[in-house]
Amino acid sequence: MTVDELRQDLSQRIGRPVELLLTRDGEAVIELADLYQPSPAGFGGRLHLRDGTAMSWELWLEDGDSWNFHTASFTE
Repeated sequence: MTVDELRQDLSQRIGRPVELLLTRDGEAVIELADLYQPSPAGFGGRLHLRDGTAMSWELWLEDGDSWNFHTASFTE
């Protein structure tokens, strides 16, 4: 999966277009490894929707087979 494919997947999960993916520290994402966290195994960071909304997000693997997804509003 590429960063663009992840952005498209997150857009589908949220139901609104994601314009920009950032790391948890607010840095530009170059590759998926920038978003990886080892425990719980998964990915996370910040994102900006096309309408300007900023959110934090987490996508993590549970029980080895199902992915859980969570977003929250983010204020800078």
